[in-house]
Amino acid sequence: MAFTLSFSSSLFCLLGILLHGAAVTGGCFSVEREALLNFKVQLSKPTYGLDQHKAGVRDTRNRLSSCTGHHCCTWKGVACDTTTGHFVMLDLRNTNTYDRALVGERMMNSSLLALSHLKHLDLSFNDFSGIRMPEFIGSFKKLRYLNLSFTYFMGGIPDRLGNLSSLYVLDLSDALDFASHVDNLDWLSHLTSLKHLDIGGLNLTDVPDWFSSVNMLPSLQVLSMSSVGLDTIPASVVHVNFTSSLTVLHLSYNNFDSTLPKWLWIISGLTHLDLHESVFYGVIPDAIGDLGSLTFLDLGVNQLEGTVPRSMADLRRPKELHMMGNQLTGNLSGWLEQMTNLIILDLRSNLFNGSMPSSVGKFSNLTELNLAGNSIGGVLSEVHFENLTRLQVLDLSGNPITISIGQSWVPPFQLRLVYLTNCQLGPQFPEWLQFQTKMEELYLADCKIAGTMPAWFWNISSSTIIFLDLSNNQIGGKLPSSLKFTKAIADMAPCSLGGTLRQPA
Repeated sequence: MAFTLSFSSSLFCLLGILLHGAAVTGGCFSVEREALLNFKVQLSKPTYGLDQHKAGVRDTRNRLSSCTGHHCCTWKGVACDTTTGHFVMLDLRNTNTYDRALVGERMMNSSLLALSHLKHLDLSFNDFSGIRMPEFIGSFKKLRYLNLSFTYFMGGIPDRLGNLSSLYVLDLSDALDFASHVDNLDWLSHLTSLKHLDIGGLNLTDVPDWFSSVNMLPSLQVLSMSSVGLDTIPASVVHVNFTSSLTVLHLSYNNFDSTLPKWLWIISGLTHLDLHESVFYGVIPDAIGDLGSLTFLDLGVNQLEGTVPRSMADLRRPKELHMMGNQLTGNLSGWLEQMTNLIILDLRSNLFNGSMPSSVGKFSNLTELNLAGNSIGGVLSEVHFENLTRLQVLDLSGNPITISIGQSWVPPFQLRLVYLTNCQLGPQFPEWLQFQTKMEELYLADCKIAGTMPAWFWNISSSTIIFLDLSNNQIGGKLPSSLKFTKAIADMAPCSLGGTLRQPA
């Protein structure tokens, strides 16, 4: 069960609730309604001389305006059981990033325990720094959804969260401040119904046996452990409990210093695998082809080497493939051609060579093609781009590629970012650029372009381009006297262009 409601008045309305049983009036318990109205009055009292964290936050913006009338089940941030009238949801998520809605000690007291029927509690994006995560949260036995992300409590995670055996979703990402460590994750083993676990941003450096705790969750579908300071990961595991259930795994931004673990390749239902920048080294094993359900794969910024296994051709569903920043070698043919659903292809900063397969021109969903910083050569023609109608980002910089396109060719795409530095485009200025009316960045440095700059170029470049680099070519001609670049930073040295680039007054 998931809800998305605006923060509005709910944070101040609901944290003072005291329920002791009463008749239902107007769709909710009258004692609940009275408690909320009394709390509204309490907030209006002055707090002179008191620390804001301890005194609570006054309603200076009149966000309690919805807390009126008898129908408290219609107040923002509240949901009631339609049969009993009990509160079953409190959504206090702060959607205003400019107002952190500081909540202090007085507002996080155990009076909330009276809400014993809660199934959904969201306190995310409020700032509780300076106080510990309340133990009493572990007493909401009926909770199915708990979101404490970006709340910055101090201290650790209370073991009593392990009492929440009905939880389906637990989001503790960045729930602790930067000085706090997690001592253990043993309490996780009791959350046997858990399907979604996000503990990204917590400091788990003191939890070396983290995998054993996570492996006790047989129903887990989503596991996110990005940026948690991990430096150990088991290379192989006898049994992985979530083999048949896990679909999303985030282990990015850690420090494993390990080869890719063998147990990854038996989680055949994975659709999303993110191992970005986690110090994995060695080769990509053939077994990666067993992850035939993958739609997202990020192995970028690691220390992977060797050729990409031919078994990658068995991955027919990826929409995003990120492998930049490794030492991968070989050419792209034999494995890339089958990934016709790709939207983003990022292979930057590797050691790939050979030619780009012409079949890439049939990747009709592709919006970003990033191959910069490799040794890919050969000739690119219209065939390589013929069906790329959605392409917005083209980065081939630093490759000895020759782009040979007829001067009358009309491209099927509108590029936003064009990076072709060090590619062979000349000697004529590429005429197909005249149809690119949405370019924001254009880098054509050292492209062996000669001759006179065409007049049409100044018409398209002065209106949208922010960064322009035509340096290290042999371009001649004269800048138009009326030319004004409203936003562009331009580098044209040592081109032989006469005239002056003018900025608007």
